[in-house]
Amino acid sequence: MPESSVSPKVASRALGVSESTLKRWCDREIVKVTRTAGGHRKLAVNEVLRLARLQGRPLAAPELVGLPPRGKFAGGDASEQAHAMATALLSGGYESVRQIIFELLASKYSLSELCDQVIAGAFAIIGERWACQEADVYQERRACVILHRILAEIRTLQTPSASASALGATLDGDHYSLASTMAELVLRDCGLDATALGTSIPADSCIHAVRSHRPAMFWLSVSHVPDAAQFLTGFARLSAACNEESVALVVGGRALTPELRTAMVYSAACDTMQQLERFANTLQRGLI
Repeated sequence: MPESSVSPKVASRALGVSESTLKRWCDREIVKVTRTAGGHRKLAVNEVLRLARLQGRPLAAPELVGLPPRGKFAGGDASEQAHAMATALLSGGYESVRQIIFELLASKYSLSELCDQVIAGAFAIIGERWACQEADVYQERRACVILHRILAEIRTLQTPSASASALGATLDGDHYSLASTMAELVLRDCGLDATALGTSIPADSCIHAVRSHRPAMFWLSVSHVPDAAQFLTGFARLSAACNEESVALVVGGRALTPELRTAMVYSAACDTMQQLERFANTLQRGLI
């Protein structure tokens, strides 16, 4: 398990730059730093990953910040990386999947890009193999468990601001948790203090959460709609509550058909995690 923050000395060695260079970046506020009670600088590991992507090269020594050593997965395109991840997930290769994810985060992809271009692609491949009877149900379920464990590890590296919060969920009958979990982490990556409430939550309970916590945003992940009329009735109540509390309501998910969307009122509909990231950044800038 990687540390959540490291010293500038460790960060510079991991990045492959001099400590004086990193300190100059800190002084120029190119790098976000925190300070200990004794006044010493600390960098979040997530910030170290961002700097690696900013430089356009992978971490020189990722193991110094608790991440897997450099491997072979940063090369190739998103399609090749998605196929490699799908193969590792289907075989139950937790360490291989972890290696792929952290290597790509440390070299070329933001979290939202990784979700859209590699993770989504991997699960699309798994779905195709299941449809062709080349994969079993237990393999898909195990793949979800593996990914949830790694996403939980990524969450420990994030340091969102406490100034703005976001809540999210799925409604009654929708037990798919992966998309909502990825949304949570993407929003935390943007600086929002985002929390996924869980899956299959009644609309009235979501409304209670909105009124109790008054987040800046509420996201609704829609991967399965067992009853369209019931879904729309509950959603209408949730939409009204968000409007009354001045909460941005964001929706997304594979089950949102054009017919459903036409009958819904929301602040934004996001088809990808990159769109969600863009909306969250705009929201925080106060432009909405």
